[in-house]
Formats: sequence, structure tokens, C-alpha cells
Amino acid sequence: MQVVATGTRKSTEEDKARIRELMGDDAPMIENGNPRALLDAAYTHRADLMVAGGRNLYTAIKARLPFLDINQEREFGYAGYAGMLMLADRLTKALENPIWSAVNRLPPWRCLVATAPQPPTVGRI
Repeated sequence: MQVVATGTRKSTEEDKARIRELMGDDAPMIENGNPRALLDAAYTHRADLMVAGGRNLYTAIKARLPFLDINQEREFGYAGYAGMLMLADRLTKALENPIWSAVNRLPPWRCLVATAPQPPTVGRI
């Protein structure tokens, strides 16, 4: 797994220094977490999944991106080994959810048009 960007709206300078330490000096940090900034980062880096707080769920759905809610109000934690197992399980379920293959393919009515038999051409007399 590769993290391609991180939000820093509520981060302190100490937090940002830690992010640079973990991700490198060129780590994309999104200061304002508005939907446009998140989608631009997702498209630019060709992200497969958006991991963010619950208020960004609809942004991910509109972009047809799998989503994992990591809001602080969740009922379980991702700390320690058991938390990493839980995170891996949640990531797998988000990525492998069958809805994503459905929303990312052509709708049935477009498939029918593309494969419908064409009428015979009429030549000139």
C-alpha cells in the first residue's frame, strides 16, 4: 500500500514534521479538505481508495472510489497489531466490494447500443 497524500487541516507543525519524516519531503499535504482538493489529489495520483473521515464519503462515492471511514467516532481502534489486522480487513472489504466493478463499467443501456445490430446500408440505384 502506498499513501499518495494526506490531509493536514487539523495538524500541528510537529504533526507535519512527522508526516514529512514518514512520507518524504515532497509528500503532498492537503491543507483544506474540501472535496475538490481531495478529488484532485485522488485523480492526480490515480488513487484506488480514499481513506478519510465520514464527511468525505459522498465525495468518494461521486468519484466512484472505494472509501474507508477512519473518523475518530468509530467503534474500534487501529492501534497495535490487532488494529493493523482490523485495518487490513477493512481495506480489503472496501476494495473488493462488488459494487465498484458495477459502478465503473458502462451501464446496460449503453452496452446494448454498442452491440446492437446495425441496419443494412442501402446502396444507390
